Amino acid sequence: MSNQKVGLVSYGISAPYYRLAVDEIIELWMNSSLDTIKVSQGVLERGVLSQDEDGNTLAVAAVKESFKRMGDTGKVQALYYGTCTNPYDSRPSSTMILEALGLPYRTKCCDLQFSMKSGTAALIHAAAMVQAGLAQQAVAIGADTVNRHTAPGDLVEPYASAAAGALVVGTQDLAATIDGMESYSSDLSDGFRVEGERYLRTGMLLGSAKNEVGLDAHTKVAVEALLQKLDAKLSDFHYVVFQQNTPGTARHCAKLLGAADSQYKPAIYADRLGDTGSAAPFVGLAKVLDQAKAGERILLCAYGYGAGADAIALTVTPELEKIRAGARSVDQWLERKEMVDYKKAMKLEYKYLRHSYPLNAYL
Repeated sequence: MSNQKVGLVSYGISAPYYRLAVDEIIELWMNSSLDTIKVSQGVLERGVLSQDEDGNTLAVAAVKESFKRMGDTGKVQALYYGTCTNPYDSRPSSTMILEALGLPYRTKCCDLQFSMKSGTAALIHAAAMVQAGLAQQAVAIGADTVNRHTAPGDLVEPYASAAAGALVVGTQDLAATIDGMESYSSDLSDGFRVEGERYLRTGMLLGSAKNEVGLDAHTKVAVEALLQKLDAKLSDFHYVVFQQNTPGTARHCAKLLGAADSQYKPAIYADRLGDTGSAAPFVGLAKVLDQAKAGERILLCAYGYGAGADAIALTVTPELEKIRAGARSVDQWLERKEMVDYKKAMKLEYKYLRHSYPLNAYL
């Protein structure tokens, strides 16, 4: 096992080009208020998938962005793909992504599925492989298409979105070191999608009642366990990145743990994109990495329905400044957009009833 420090060599994200204003959804379904979505939850628009765009295409684009920042990819020997909305029920996507990226067939790869913290699960596996000396570098991906798997008229439809984030882990030329990890996991039916069903469902009460036993409890314990392990306080961290279904979710976690506005607000992006599932922690982290300075500390905590929370601590190095400008920033991805209306969004996300097509892999 290597005694070298493990950390992030590079990072990248990708997001849909099309966007849908939350006003369109609320005006049609009238099942919530614009004030609740735009003010309380803080979401103005969400991502809409392009035709034939899915978690895999987003994942490939995100990894390519990370590769732009690092140049040489010859040391990548492992790839882990975290998602809960895989385009296939019984086929791995990691192998497709591997081929699309032109990585060697001897690359160790697998899918880590079915939780919105699958991205951080992929990161933990990638870091472990590098630390164990089984890979010089490993790619961790978090990607989801929550929008395609949210039913029309569902209460979360105004912020159900999609994106992908990719982190390259290694031991040399680190942009940020990984200083510690802790997890807190339990079985909970606060969100799920059963075999044969397309749309995500909730198995519990909505809102605060669900969050109290899910997001709140797991995030709090995971973060406190990590702080205890590191003999640190939350105030020691310049940035805190929470699971970001909406800006309101991150704000709630910050209040729960006593984080200041200046710690959590730099990671906020969901106001312009929405809930990106397994990609959410990575997109929030990328937004922080777009602005962080050497020596600053970052605490990342992801939460996934029925899976619990992962808390990860990082410290930025001077190397980050050298690679940052090599690819699009999160803000540039958010500004790259075209607004569409509700009927076009439903068409692009294949939500109109129609005949089955034997060669269509997207329904």
